[in-house]
Amino acid sequence: MRWITLLGRTGTVILLVGLALVLVSLLPPTSQSKSSGAGSMSPAEYEIEHSRLHRPQTGFQISVESTDNVHVYILGLGPLEFENWKTQVREAYPDLPYMLIDFLVVPLMFVREAYPDLDDPQIEDIMDIVWNISVLDKGLQRHPEILLWQSPPSSTLSHEFFPADVLYITVIVANPSPGTVEVETEIRDLAVLAPKERVILPALLLISIGIALAIPWLILRKVKKSTS
Repeated sequence: MRWITLLGRTGTVILLVGLALVLVSLLPPTSQSKSSGAGSMSPAEYEIEHSRLHRPQTGFQISVESTDNVHVYILGLGPLEFENWKTQVREAYPDLPYMLIDFLVVPLMFVREAYPDLDDPQIEDIMDIVWNISVLDKGLQRHPEILLWQSPPSSTLSHEFFPADVLYITVIVANPSPGTVEVETEIRDLAVLAPKERVILPALLLISIGIALAIPWLILRKVKKSTS
C-alpha cells in the first residue's frame, strides 16, 4: 500500500498549493500612484484620460464625476498592433512630434481612417478634428475588437479594470450632450500578485486533483486506526 501513501501525500501537497492560490486570488489589489484632473468638455467631444501599457497584474480604477451624463471607454491594443498603428500614423502625419503620436496613437489612427484624403495636414487642423466624437464613433465602428469596456451614460461612476493580456490601454471620456460638461476624473493604479481570472481555475483544478489523490490514503489511515 506504499503507492497509496505516496499518492495521498502528493495529493495533500497539491491540495495545499491549490488552497494557497485561492487565498492569493482573494487578496485585494494594492493601490499605487494616482492622477486626477478637472475641466470643461465641449459638446460632442471626447478626451483621453489615460494611455499606457498594462499587464494582467497591473490595472487601474477610474472614477468620474460630471455635471451631465458622459461615456467612458476602455480600449486595448496588443503591443504588435500598437506598433503597427504607430507606424501608420507617423507615415500619415510625419510633421507631428513623436511624443504626441505615442500618446495619441488611437485617436490619430481614427482620424487617418475617417479622413483619408486630408491633404497636407497641419497640427492645428488635426487637433481640431481629433477630439470630435464622430471620429471616435467611426473608429469604434471600424475597430470594435479594441473596445474592452464601455460605461452606460452616467454622471458618477467608478470602475476597476485589469487586462487579460499585455495591452496598451487607452481610457476615453466622451461628452455626447449638446452642452458643455464639467468633468472630474481620477485614475488610481492598482496591482495584484496574481489576476483572479487566471488563478481561480487552475486553483480549483489542483484542489480537485489533490482531494481525489488524498481520499484513498485518508480512508486507508482510518481503516488502520480502527483495526489497531
